Amino acid sequence: MSTTEPAFTPEDNARIIRRVFDEFVNQGDFSVVDEIYAPDMVDHQPLPGAPDGPEGVRYTIAGLRQGFPDLHVTIEALSAHADYVVIHNTWRGTFTGEFLSMDPTGERIEFRGVVVWRLANGLITERWGIGVESAMLEALGLGWLMSGALARKGRRRGGGTDLADLAAAAAALTGTDRP
Repeated sequence: MSTTEPAFTPEDNARIIRRVFDEFVNQGDFSVVDEIYAPDMVDHQPLPGAPDGPEGVRYTIAGLRQGFPDLHVTIEALSAHADYVVIHNTWRGTFTGEFLSMDPTGERIEFRGVVVWRLANGLITERWGIGVESAMLEALGLGWLMSGALARKGRRRGGGTDLADLAAAAAALTGTDRP
């Protein structure tokens, strides 16, 4: 009798990633985090101030849901290969709550991005957002922050841009307390 862990197929991994959006992001069921994220998972593009691991995932989605209470993410395309799942998705929501120290505008936003996930033994171990941060800033009217030297100055470990640094730079450039 074998004591090895059951192998997870790409289809199993795809189902796990669908749960991220169907149950956690879109419905706000935070209990899903404990079921599908590894304790040492790494989110390469968390919200500024997010702790490491699953608590950081909770922090990031809680921050997004605070700023955009009607947040809904649609998976437009999904591809699963071995331990990786890649999705192209559309994020939609109305900016009615505070987000990254910005006051709400009441505007409805929509942006797209690609997210790459790595899984091991049925748990999410890593997440990379590609274009998600820049598309979100563009939708919030702050796309200019991602261009030129300002964006290079805001680069951080993991290849993402620290949104808090960009927001502070925007405030400095515009002479306001908030972007």
